[in-house]
Amino acid sequence: MGLDALPTYKRVVAWFPGPAEDAQWYLLRLRRLNQGLDSRHWRVYERKEEPNGVGLVLSIDAASITVLAGLSWRPFSGVGKATLSLLGVMPEGKK
Repeated sequence: MGLDALPTYKRVVAWFPGPAEDAQWYLLRLRRLNQGLDSRHWRVYERKEEPNGVGLVLSIDAASITVLAGLSWRPFSGVGKATLSLLGVMPEGKK
């Protein structure tokens, strides 16, 4: 088996509007509410609570990147639309 068989992961910044919840709660909601998005192997690196939502830095698999791109990086999170972007890459329309 070569190195190509190993899964690849990317760091992503996520924003969840609304009241603060446990990080695993957000990941479970994303998996349940967005077909094809599997957050079971995602890892949370950072969490920052703010008055109007929660920011997370995540490590997610390449298959999830493809699904998120198909959702324009705005999956449904049950509290509204979450916003995700690759770490270091500005979302479209923002500079």
